[in-house]
Amino acid sequence: MPQAPLMDAIEIVKAQSNIKEFNPVQKLALEKSLLEGISMVVSSPTASGKTVVAELAVIDHFLKNKGKAIYIVPLRALASEKYHDFKDKYSTIGLKVGVSTGELDSTSDYLENKDLVILTSEKLDSLIRHKTGWLSQVSLVIADETHLITDSSRGPTLEMVLTLLKENLCPQILALSATISNARDIADWLGAELVESNYRPVPLKKGIFIPEQIIYEDESKDVECRTTTDIIKSVVDKGKQALVFFASRRNAESFAEKLSPEFPNGESELASKVLHALSSPTKQCKKEANCLRHGVAFHHAGLANAQRLLIEKGFREGHIKVICATTTLAAGLNLPAYVVIIRDFRRFGGNFSDYIPNLEIQQMLGRAGRPKYDTKGVALLVAKSKNEAYELRDRYLLGDIEPIFSKLSMEPVLRVQVLSLIATGSADSRSKLLYLFSKTFFGFTFGTSLAFQEKIEETLQMLEQFGFIDTASFKATPLGKRVAELYIDPLSAVKLLETIQRIRPSTKEVFYLQAICSCSEMQPLLRLNGKEFQDLDDFIAKHAEEFITTLPNQWDSNYELFMQSLKTAIMLSEWINEANEDFILESYSVTPGEIYVKTTNAVWMLYAARELAYLKGLTRVAEEFKKLELRVEKGIKSELLDLISIKGIGRVKARKLYALGLRKFSDFRKFDQNLLEKAVGKKTLEKIMVGK
Repeated sequence: MPQAPLMDAIEIVKAQSNIKEFNPVQKLALEKSLLEGISMVVSSPTASGKTVVAELAVIDHFLKNKGKAIYIVPLRALASEKYHDFKDKYSTIGLKVGVSTGELDSTSDYLENKDLVILTSEKLDSLIRHKTGWLSQVSLVIADETHLITDSSRGPTLEMVLTLLKENLCPQILALSATISNARDIADWLGAELVESNYRPVPLKKGIFIPEQIIYEDESKDVECRTTTDIIKSVVDKGKQALVFFASRRNAESFAEKLSPEFPNGESELASKVLHALSSPTKQCKKEANCLRHGVAFHHAGLANAQRLLIEKGFREGHIKVICATTTLAAGLNLPAYVVIIRDFRRFGGNFSDYIPNLEIQQMLGRAGRPKYDTKGVALLVAKSKNEAYELRDRYLLGDIEPIFSKLSMEPVLRVQVLSLIATGSADSRSKLLYLFSKTFFGFTFGTSLAFQEKIEETLQMLEQFGFIDTASFKATPLGKRVAELYIDPLSAVKLLETIQRIRPSTKEVFYLQAICSCSEMQPLLRLNGKEFQDLDDFIAKHAEEFITTLPNQWDSNYELFMQSLKTAIMLSEWINEANEDFILESYSVTPGEIYVKTTNAVWMLYAARELAYLKGLTRVAEEFKKLELRVEKGIKSELLDLISIKGIGRVKARKLYALGLRKFSDFRKFDQNLLEKAVGKKTLEKIMVGK
């Protein structure tokens, strides 16, 4: 670190961000002693310059040699964006930046010498569970998108890690949030100053569109456009870009396909890259490439990560004029959309639909008119009638943004968090456990009532029954400690412990996979159509004796969930027997992006099962899980395990090498180099031979 900096944080950030004067949000943060170590909650609209406030805190922290800073983000894509931004801007002053979003059974010691570490809340939670040494050096915590505390999946983890950091390290906390109605509550909980502002550097005009009219907050305006397509075409004709949000992947893809012919056929390089991002292009890849040739793209979690990154980059560089997206693009990422259009404002779940919360709608609308790209922005919701338009105006343009609430009291969350707190030694007594919960946002808001204390006691009894804790000593057993480190639901650990005892040498791979698919971490599972019920019923009847999980009665309430776990396991079995992405898309309606998510989760659960098998002394079973881990990760049959370990060799090239007669690395010396080059390519072969 520099001993005597020639410039202070304000000068450096201004220079690197090309800022002449700070905006009102940034000035207010400085006035409230941001650079004196005061914790703050910054609640302001999207694109209002909250990231610059974070940069000021990080750089000042670094120059004054106060300690390590961590930057918590909700998404891996956002972590990558922040990592590159900080590295590009501030590596010249010596700031060492690290990023960590994966591997939840690691202490990530390589991050010890970094000045700033960017990570997800889940990764941070895992590091706390592993008692990672360098965390004690943390004295600045930045929590991006703090309003996600209200999210039932990510919120509890973010809330608990902030609580533990606040209580154990007393760092400066900088919580960045979209505009919320109870920002004061968050500030009071964190013991922080509140920086609240409605300032937005790029003016954003919000309205409701119906044919030939836009209804704004305070006026109506006649327009020539009759359809959403008309609006988009007028935006593109002006040399601008549009981002259109849909509630489902199907709607996003369908609209992109219909919109594409409205624009000339041109772009080819980007289309080719996206088409060939997978080893074997699927129908979805071809559909995307066809859209891209017209400067249109669809973007959702069903795409492979490499494809999403290419599309985001293509949009930033202006090669793509329109993106039709689900909410995967609603949080954080900085994209140059002049206009944002929300086509769907209801979310469907099961047999019903409900309005999307205003907080989420505002996040989507806020993607329009971004600094560095535009001087103004337009954000529109599409209504089907004038009556609906006024209803949407009252709900989303004039209505209040919902307050955020803690989701920490949900039963699965309590199981996970109570075990973690005891296993790490953070709570070494009932009173300390209740004290820590009282210091959460949940405790701050609702208190630890008698009913909540009873829920805690029930959770303790359950964990003791599982053999994970001893309530007398208030310590975790070795098994409980390992379950906490493995970052899985204690109930999932119990299921895995039961199933690994039932595994026999004759147990087929699909039943290993069904066992892990019965765990909550693998949800959502694949849904069933009418015909599949009968097919899976027949499968269960035929193989009833081979299952290593308990078969539910056909009339049990969880029978359908069991069948979904079986269907998911069969899909994974197809994958490890080298079915390609297109086959799985056609047969199971599972996209390449979904394959990645499912296989990533499956690898993690197979790893957890392997570790539990080792703990129980079941070495042979553990080794079988280990083989399955690699097979699921790579999508290969067991005969390719040796070849896949060679750097640069994937499932397709491994199969080609196997067809030539290769079985392991040493076989490369025995084969004609021309044949090998045809199989794997010249560059890959050169790297392999150098490694040899």
